[in-house]
Amino acid sequence: MRLHLGGHLNWYDPEKRSWLTIQLVEPVALVELLDRLQVPPGEVALAVVNGRLAELEDVRVFDGDRVELYPPIGGGSLRSFITARS
Repeated sequence: MRLHLGGHLNWYDPEKRSWLTIQLVEPVALVELLDRLQVPPGEVALAVVNGRLAELEDVRVFDGDRVELYPPIGGGSLRSFITARS
């Protein structure tokens, strides 16, 4: 799977990468993956899985998925952010 750590979330990667490629042998809960990567779930305001908004606590990710995580953003609206990403 491809994982994007947006904003300051890449600080939690030892190499400070914004994009990571992670091999998943089986589906995993996104919150469990964050725990493995030592990314505090409280730092994630927006999760997008394969282009769709997702709840951290409710989604499982699979090998081959594209996951984007973003911290809280200042200014603008969530709608304009999502529209710009489409």
